[in-house]
Amino acid sequence: MHLVVGADQFLGRGIAVALKADVPVIELSSDADDQTLRDAIGGVEVVVRCADSWSPGRRLRYRKRIPHLTEQVVEAARAARIRRLVHVSTADVFGSEQPARITEKAIPKPTHAYEKLRLFEEEWVLEAAGDELEVVIVRPARVFGEGEDWILPRLMSAALRGRVWLPNGGKARQTFIYAEDVGRACLAASDRGRPGQRYLVGGFDGSWAELLASAARTVGFAVELGSLPYDLFFLRAVAAETFTAAGAPVWPGMYSVDVVGRPRSYDDSHSRRELTWSPSVGSFEQEMPAMTRWLSQLPDVAAALAEPHENAEATSPPGR
Repeated sequence: MHLVVGADQFLGRGIAVALKADVPVIELSSDADDQTLRDAIGGVEVVVRCADSWSPGRRLRYRKRIPHLTEQVVEAARAARIRRLVHVSTADVFGSEQPARITEKAIPKPTHAYEKLRLFEEEWVLEAAGDELEVVIVRPARVFGEGEDWILPRLMSAALRGRVWLPNGGKARQTFIYAEDVGRACLAASDRGRPGQRYLVGGFDGSWAELLASAARTVGFAVELGSLPYDLFFLRAVAAETFTAAGAPVWPGMYSVDVVGRPRSYDDSHSRRELTWSPSVGSFEQEMPAMTRWLSQLPDVAAALAEPHENAEATSPPGR
């Protein structure tokens, strides 16, 4: 029995769906109270903690304060003497200042507050677990899929208004992974991961320009992309964050410009060998049919798709 903490969020939903294909799953939302968590954790063998305690789309400050949910999950897991905690972090802890494709031997070099917070959380979980709880950390590459609410919906809205300007044209090569593939990696980590280890998990290389073009094509419109220097976008993001309160949404922020405009590619061959795991999705196009309904229901996309139908009704002769 696996307990997925954070099953109400984008990545958590994908992980829960993937796990259900192989094991019994209990889903718990990220805002569950302490008693609900203790009750749920009592009858499970593995806890997958995948709630995102900090939103990457907000202006964050780096403070060494562990999220309450993370603290409660570790405490409850130790008290219930469960076998293993799989903690889902992010490959972004390595930052983007790496000279080449990143391997698991690379030293994390987080730059942005979000990256630093996630690395701090990893270290805290490993230390707090002690000898009583096995912890395996999974670091997924850039996750895409149905329900992602940070970057792709904003790019889709921009594409409907005209040319989409991206840093360096959004062509920086990055490693992407489908959300449900992260769940499959978590299942492998729960069975075969070594306690205390941190595993990079990726899918395939692509770019935000390719993802946006594929998503737009799926719902029936073309994208016109424009390219501007990365430094120009970053300076604009610095100005935007200067006038944004801590914790408030910011777009585009410095972190989002970095994520879209700079290479972040990973070599996860070690994890694939050790976990005897591999992703099932190898391209954006492969999963677009599964994402079509969600993409079509994005507010701006749904409004654009409805316009031709509404205009046709307005111009139809009476009686038809």
